[in-house]
Amino acid sequence: MTAPNTVRERGARRLGKPMRVVRTTEVTPLMRRITVTPVGEDTLPGADHEHLGPNMKVFIPRPGQAEPVMPHREDGRLVWPPEDVRATVRTYTTRRYDREASEMDIDFVLHGDAGVASSWAANAKPGDILGVGAPGGLTVREADWYLLTGDQTALPAISVILEKLPATARGYAFVEIPDAREEQELVRPAGVELVWLHRDGAPAGTGTLLADAARSVEMPTDESVFAWAGAESAAVLDLRRHWQHERGLDRRRKLAIGYWKRGISETEYSHRHDHDRADEDRYENQPH
Repeated sequence: MTAPNTVRERGARRLGKPMRVVRTTEVTPLMRRITVTPVGEDTLPGADHEHLGPNMKVFIPRPGQAEPVMPHREDGRLVWPPEDVRATVRTYTTRRYDREASEMDIDFVLHGDAGVASSWAANAKPGDILGVGAPGGLTVREADWYLLTGDQTALPAISVILEKLPATARGYAFVEIPDAREEQELVRPAGVELVWLHRDGAPAGTGTLLADAARSVEMPTDESVFAWAGAESAAVLDLRRHWQHERGLDRRRKLAIGYWKRGISETEYSHRHDHDRADEDRYENQPH
């Protein structure tokens, strides 16, 4: 075992809390919901904050570990555990945050054994432990009209955004999924049209379904607009440029998030390269 980066001192604060799996739900064939609750008498991550962001850090234990070995801060510095034991960190959407029940839901897209988080989620069972950090990050700004675009990895985020929009909101939500079996019933304002885009056998990240749908929409010019995208890196970068240069949306009216990049693993992909997600967490920059 290698030595830790810094000696751990008494009273150092961990960046994540251990959470116990209480149940799992098969939302669709490729989407699995993991419901967690704090271990022991602890509180939910961020329970002492009134306003929470949409994203959270998830700390995945290594194979053979009973629970993840998480980083902590000492004297304003980040301290990582030894590399050969430290947890794998990913960013996920807080699908449900229930203070009263002391539960959180996390929706995982199942990619098979290729992804660390996906593999863990596929095999998770009640009693398993993972680490979860306090929710944070950016979400949509207030507007009259919204354009939400994303693939299946962004579906949990789009679901939460739709649930929180005001009843008067209007616009479109385009979601790219493998096929009709992955469609979900989503709560949304009556004025927001939900459109499912089926790849029907085409590999994820290879087509132009999202870009074509986004470009086909006629945005209002006499109302406030907000555009949001979450998908494969190249597709998101294309949309961000389209919104900026062809639609004239400044950074206050758009948010584009690269969730993954075709051709490289989730561990290799650094999401700071080409999207607008706030860099509020310096300790890890890997998307799910």
